[in-house]
Amino acid sequence: MIGGDDLITTFAEQRQLLLKHTADILRNDTLLATSATEEREARLSAILVSSLEELKVAEEELVERTEALAKMRDELEERIHGTRQLFDLAPACLLVTDIYGTIVDANRACAQLLRRDCAELQRQPVARFIPPDERRGFRESLSRVVTAEAVNDWRFLLNRPTDSALHVSATVHMLKNPGTKVGARLFWSIRVVDGPDGVLEA
Repeated sequence: MIGGDDLITTFAEQRQLLLKHTADILRNDTLLATSATEEREARLSAILVSSLEELKVAEEELVERTEALAKMRDELEERIHGTRQLFDLAPACLLVTDIYGTIVDANRACAQLLRRDCAELQRQPVARFIPPDERRGFRESLSRVVTAEAVNDWRFLLNRPTDSALHVSATVHMLKNPGTKVGARLFWSIRVVDGPDGVLEA
């Protein structure tokens, strides 16, 4: 797909080619001109000059819009980078999953809590870290969370491969496109609690 800079260059080259071609035609016509054709050629010349001026204006507008879009892109990338840093460096365990609980993204605190690298967590179901005898109930609760689109204090036990299990509390909110759940994501914030009915740890 042609880029903005390439499009501007092509646009300018085509305008210059049209200008040269017009000049060549008018120069040749001038050598052969008769009084009967002079008025017609003058009108043609005026039309072509006007058209070239309009093309020049359009080219300048295209340059301005391309520069504005480039500025917007840079600002958006900066905001995305800043948001990404806030997510990665947050002290709380943060997860993004699909509505079935498959991990799409995890921050560093979550990787430390689960004793896994962030890359190892991606595409893993959260249910994998739930004790086997509690996974069915966990999945049923997850379905209810999706239906309700949020939960504030969901308590469950997390298994870890190289450390003891943890009682945790999860706050989960659905992130979705307006008017539809297609492509929806679940945003999880998980904190350790002191026992299944205990208080949140600081």
